[in-house]
Amino acid sequence: MTMTERPESMHGMHEITEVRIRLAPGGGSGLVAFASCRYGGVLLNDIAIRRDKTGHLFLTYPRKVSASGRPHPLHHPIDRETAAQFELAVIGQVRLLLGPGEGASGS
Repeated sequence: MTMTERPESMHGMHEITEVRIRLAPGGGSGLVAFASCRYGGVLLNDIAIRRDKTGHLFLTYPRKVSASGRPHPLHHPIDRETAAQFELAVIGQVRLLLGPGEGASGS
């Protein structure tokens, strides 16, 4: 099996637990909060929760930028199903913290 192959039994193998949210004071660039969570046996930090101009909340993942300006993701979901899992868990927690009506325009 190569690194790009993935048996179907691997999908959905992990769940997201211990979601912790740190609200961002000021909220520049639409920044609402940062999240940390466990995914299987891995702790993932510094997932940013942002709000676009329409009020929609979305996630961005940490990355480093090389001297040449090329971005290198530190971690991110490998497929749409896993991304949806993160959105549901993390944005759900943010909505609980912010209260009714905040970020309710979609996930």
